[in-house]
Formats: sequence, C-alpha cells, structure tokens
Amino acid sequence: MSNIPHELIFDILSRLKPKDLIRYMCVSKAWYALIHNQDFIKAHGERSIKTNSTRTILLQVATCPLDFISLPFDNDEMLGTATKVGRPMITKYHLTNTVGYANGLVAICNYTDKYIALWNPSIQKLKKIPFTTHEPHAHPPSPDFRMIHNYGFGYDSTNDDYKLVAIVHFGDGEDVTLSFQVSVYSLKANSWKTIQNMPCGGFSLYSDYLMFSNGALSWLMSKLDGEDQYKILTLDLASEKYREFPIPDPVDGGDIEDYTPDLGVLGDYLCICLTLYDYRRDVWIMKGNGVTESWSLLCSIYLLGKPLLFSENGEMVLLMMERKGYNRLYWYHLEKKNFKKACRLRRRPLTATICRESLCLLLDDDPIKSSKKRKFSNE
Repeated sequence: MSNIPHELIFDILSRLKPKDLIRYMCVSKAWYALIHNQDFIKAHGERSIKTNSTRTILLQVATCPLDFISLPFDNDEMLGTATKVGRPMITKYHLTNTVGYANGLVAICNYTDKYIALWNPSIQKLKKIPFTTHEPHAHPPSPDFRMIHNYGFGYDSTNDDYKLVAIVHFGDGEDVTLSFQVSVYSLKANSWKTIQNMPCGGFSLYSDYLMFSNGALSWLMSKLDGEDQYKILTLDLASEKYREFPIPDPVDGGDIEDYTPDLGVLGDYLCICLTLYDYRRDVWIMKGNGVTESWSLLCSIYLLGKPLLFSENGEMVLLMMERKGYNRLYWYHLEKKNFKKACRLRRRPLTATICRESLCLLLDDDPIKSSKKRKFSNE
C-alpha cells in the first residue's frame, strides 16, 4: 500500500462509516495516525453532511439502565431496522435526559450523579463533564432555597469548539424566581466559565429544553405575572451574546392563551409548534433574522405529532405520533396534506434525536497509550 498516494487513501477512507474506520486503525501505524488526524475527522464529517448519508433517528427509551435505539434511514420513505446502540451510563433511577446534539455527539444529563455525558454512539466514545457550580455568595441558604439546572449543547463553528450551556435557576419554595446564573463549558478548554446573565425583563424559563440551531441555543421564556406571553431567547455560542424575538401569532387570529407552545428544530430551522386545545398543531419555522415576519407557517395538523425531519426533497415531514398505545412514525405530505405510515415503534421513546455518524471524541484517545494496546501490521 506504500505505492498508493496519501491523498487517494485520505479520500477513500473519508467515505467509510466510523465503525469501519475504527477497525481499520489496526491496519498500520500510518492509518491509525491518519484516522486520528483532526483534518481527517473534519473532512469525514463534512462529507457526511454534504452527501446526507449515515443519518439515524436516535431514540431514548424508558428502561433502567438507560437504552438507546438507532433507526437508520436512507431515502424519503423507507426506514431501516431498529437496533440497540448501547448503554452510555448505568444509573439506578430514570434521572437522565438527552439535552442536545451536534455533529454526532449526544449530550446526556445524569441528574443522579450530577454530570453530563458527551457520547458518540457510532464509535462508543464517552466523556463525562461534571455539573457547573454556582457562586457560593449568590444566595444565602434557607430551608426553601432550591436550584434547578437546565442544560443545552451545540457546536461553535467560529472557534471549532463544542459547548455546553448551563442555566442555573435559583428559587424559593413557592416557585418564585430569585435569579439565574448562566455558564458555558468549552470542550476545547475543558472548563466552565460564568458569562453575562440573560436579559429576563419579567420573564422566566418556560421549558427545560435548550434547542441548538445555526450556531446558537434557543429557549422559550414566559411572563412571570401570570399573563400568557412568550418570547424566545437565543445565545450565540461564538459571541456569547443574547438576542430575543417573539413567537408567531396564532393562525386564526385567536388568543395565544388558548395555545401551548413547544420549541424545537426541524432541518436547519428553529421550529415552534402551537397546539390548540390538544386537537390542532400549527408548525412554524424561522426562516429569517428573528423578527415576527420571519416566521413561516409550515402546516396545520389535526393529529398531534412531533415533527422530526424533512424528507430529502423537502416535500414531506416525518412525524412521531402516539396512536392506540404505540408511538408511530408517519410521513406527512405538505402539499397533498395526507399521511403515510413509516413504522411502528415497539417501545415508547422519551426523546428522538436526528443524528449523523461521526468520529467526534476520537481525539480523546491517548495515541501513545492506545498504540501500545494495538497490534499493527507491517507498513
């Protein structure tokens, strides 16, 4: 193989799946070094995104220990066979939750042992990050004092860094918000830091989830005085600056108090679902720069379903819906407004995350220690 140009080997290997590349690291020291190379890992990830390949739906199911199931899909209509992809952590209780995803890495919060696991299911690599600590002088101790941790995860392409964001909510026994503290963990620096607090303006966190899209984390805020008013707050991971914008107005001009908002991500767009009285769901996507006019109504569905992804041609949306005691996946055609069954899930998932296979976290290997454990062929 020494006669084969390095560029050709680089190109061929970058087309392979991560699990195959892990095996091929044993071919030679040169291949081991190449697959561990940062430029190769980035090129492999960029090719996966460009070719829209190795996509899966990662389902977290309610088992103890925690189980994940991978459901691959390659085209607009056919889904593959669901398979177990491993148990990234062992816990006594179901106090775990998926809090984010970026470039093949899944962030899982372990509330029992107080850490976040960055897990790459395609190569079974895991890195544990302890919870952020709050400033000890932030609040005096009291019997009713409590803290709630909310976490989000995303990729800062400007600095080529993966970041966790922690919003620590300080409150009392009557659910009165005292203050917030926001911290950011950098995988590159391997440390937490406290950043400027978010602009609340009489609003508090509405949901526990921070959604990652286009280099920023976004979350829903609701009015503290009991009025049904909402806004979206966004933190840019590169600049670490905040921006806020309104949610869309109801389609029929009704009162927002009749709707339940739910923030998510659909494709490359920030998405919000407004559910009316548990029978109609209006799905909006953000196509602009964070103003009311940037919201575009995608569809109104009279069966409640969570939108997961667009089909490759953009004509359909994959929905996860509960029917007759089972979670089922359906394709919904945006123009024809009809449904087509995709598959039935045998176990009810807690979360569903759209993933791509990648080599992220492979560089956490110690090349010297790892090479001693591996047996290479002659170069």
